[in-house]
Amino acid sequence: MLRRRPRIVIRRSKLETAVLTARALFRTGRGIVRFSWRHRRPLAPVHAAITLGTLGAACGAAADGWKTALLLDASLAAGTAWWLRRRRLKDRPLRPREHAYALTSAGTAGVLLLAMAAHGGIAPPMPGLLLIWLLAAGIPWWWHHRIRDVDGALGEEIELWEQRVAHDRGALTGSWLTNLVGRADGNGVSALINLPPGELTTEQAVAATGRIASAFGVPPSSVVIEATAEGANNQAELAVYKRNPLQAVHPWPGPHLLDHEAGIAPIGVYPDGGHALYRFWRPGSGPVHDLIAGTTDAGKSRLLDQLLAYERHSPLMVSWVIDPQRGQSLPDWQDAVDWFADSVTEGKKLLKAAQREMYRRNKLLARMEWVDEKGRLRRGKASFTPTEDLPLLCLTIEEAHAVLADPANVKIVEDLAKMARKCGIKLRLVTQVPLLAQLGNSMTLRDMVAAGNVVVLRTANRLSGQVAFNGTIPADPHALPREFPDGSSSSGLGYSLGPQARSSVMRTHFVEDPFEWATTGETTTLCAEGIATAGTDYATWRQRRDEAWGTPEPADDPAAVSLTKDAAAADADADELAPVVPADDSAKSAICTYLAERDQARTGVIAHDLDIPLPTVSQSLRRLAAEGRVSRVRHGVWAAADTGATERDDAAA
Repeated sequence: MLRRRPRIVIRRSKLETAVLTARALFRTGRGIVRFSWRHRRPLAPVHAAITLGTLGAACGAAADGWKTALLLDASLAAGTAWWLRRRRLKDRPLRPREHAYALTSAGTAGVLLLAMAAHGGIAPPMPGLLLIWLLAAGIPWWWHHRIRDVDGALGEEIELWEQRVAHDRGALTGSWLTNLVGRADGNGVSALINLPPGELTTEQAVAATGRIASAFGVPPSSVVIEATAEGANNQAELAVYKRNPLQAVHPWPGPHLLDHEAGIAPIGVYPDGGHALYRFWRPGSGPVHDLIAGTTDAGKSRLLDQLLAYERHSPLMVSWVIDPQRGQSLPDWQDAVDWFADSVTEGKKLLKAAQREMYRRNKLLARMEWVDEKGRLRRGKASFTPTEDLPLLCLTIEEAHAVLADPANVKIVEDLAKMARKCGIKLRLVTQVPLLAQLGNSMTLRDMVAAGNVVVLRTANRLSGQVAFNGTIPADPHALPREFPDGSSSSGLGYSLGPQARSSVMRTHFVEDPFEWATTGETTTLCAEGIATAGTDYATWRQRRDEAWGTPEPADDPAAVSLTKDAAAADADADELAPVVPADDSAKSAICTYLAERDQARTGVIAHDLDIPLPTVSQSLRRLAAEGRVSRVRHGVWAAADTGATERDDAAA
C-alpha cells in the first residue's frame, strides 16, 4: 500500500507576506513600465487616453476644475502649434492628412477634457466617450505605423531584428527599424535604425556592427552602419548586403574627376555607390595635409598612383616625392614628377629645398598687393589658392618612418607641417603604422597631418585606427578582411576622413596602368624664382641618381643631354654648376624664334637645341601660351601662334 507524502505547509508572518506581495507588485509594475516604454510608439494612443482620463478625473474632482481644464487645453494648443512650427522649420512639414489628424486629435482631446471636468470626472457616459476617442485617434495611428507588406524577405528582416538584435540581451535593446527598403539591384536591404533616446547612441550602433552581422548571418564587411545625414544621435543608417559591393574592383576613370574650383577629387567608392572624396586644397584657405596608413598589401602604393596622377595632369600642382626604397614603391613615377628622391640622403636635400621654398613664398605672399571684394587695395595674404604662376607644391613622403628616423628631417618636416600650409605646400605622410615611434616621436607632426585627410587602409593591429582617427569616426581597420570569401584581394579597403566623415568602409579606385598616366600629360614645375631658390640640388637630382645607379640616361633623351652638359661644366668649374636660366624675356624670345622656324616641336627638343634647362623652357612655354604667342598642339608639343608675333620678337631682339 502506497504511503502518501506528508504535506509541507510554510507558515509566514503577516510582515513577510506583505513584503513578498510588495516585491511581486513592484516586479509586475516594472515589467509594465518597461513594456510600455519599449513599445511606446505603437502604444502612444493608449498612453494618451490614460493620461486624458487621469487628468479628467482630477479636474472633475476638484472645485472649479473646469478652470484647470481650460488652462490645460491652452497648454495643449500651444504645444501643438510649437510642434507643427518646429517641423516646418526643419523642412519636415506634415502632409495635409497628417496635419488634419494632429489638429483633430488635439482639439477633440481638449473638448473631452473640458467635458469631464464639467461633468464630474469619469462618471458615465465619459468612459464610453473616452473609448470612442481612443479608437478614433488610435486606428489611424496604428494604420500609419503598421509594418507594411514588402517584397521578398523584408518582413523576415524586421522579424530577425526584433528577435536577435532588439531583445533584452540583444546588441541594441529596444531599437526598431523603419524605412526598410530593398536595394534596386536586389543585393540586400537598407533601413533606418531608431535607438531608444537617452539609452543608446549612434556610436554604440556602429560598434555593434559585428553582432548585427552575426544576427543576419553575413560577414561584418557586408553590414554598414553609419550616422544619418542630419546627425541625430538616436538614429543610424543600416545597409545589409548579400554580396559586398566593394568586392568588385572599381577602375579609376581618370584625372578629369578633379574639381579645380573646390580642390576635391574622388579616390574611391562606398558600398552604396557614393564617392569617397579627397581634398587637395581648400579655396581661400590653403592645402590640406595627409596621413595615409595601412599594413603590407593594403593598397597604399596604388592609392599614391592615383593621387600622383591627379597632380601630374593638373597645371595647379607640382609633385615632389621621397621614396627611400630606391623608387621601388613608386617605380612608374621616378621620371614623371618634378623631383624624385630615392634615398634618405636625397630626401634630406629635397626637404631642405622645400623649406627654402616655404620661406620664399612666405615673404612673397606677405608683401603681395591685391584688391578685395570691396575694391580696397591691401597688402599681404594670409591664405593660399593655387594658380599656374604659383602652383601647389605636394610633398609625398613614402615609408615616412625611414625618413623621420633622422632628427634633422623631423625638425624640417615639423616646420613644413606647421607653417607651409598658408603658402601652398602640402605634406603627405605615408606609413604602415601611424604611431609616434613611426613618425619621429613627434606628436606635433602627427596632430598636424591628422587634422587633414586621413586614409587608413587595412591595419595589422586595432590601435592604428584609433590613433589615426582619434575618435572622430568609429572605425576599426583591423577588422577588415585580408581576402574576400572568393579568395580575391581586399587591397584598397579602408576608411577615409576628409571632406566627408562617413564611418562606412570604402575601397579606393584601382589604377590599371599607372605608367600610362605617368607618361602622358606634362610635368608641372616651380616658377623661375622657385627654381632658383631650390638651387643646384633641384637642378641636378637626375644626374646624382644616374651616377648612383652607374648607368647614364640614353643619349637621345634631351633631359639627359642637358644634365650631361651640366655635369661637364661642373667638373670644369670645380663642382660649381651654372645657375638655372630664369624664364625672362630673352628665353621667351629665343623660344618664339625657334618655333617660328619650325612647324612644331616638343618641349624636350626645344630645351636641347637651345641649351636651356627643361624647367625653364616648360615655364616659358606656359607663359607664352597665356600671352597668346604660342599654342599647345597636344601634350608636350608646341607651335608658334602666328607669324606676326614672331616678327615682333625678332624685331625686339
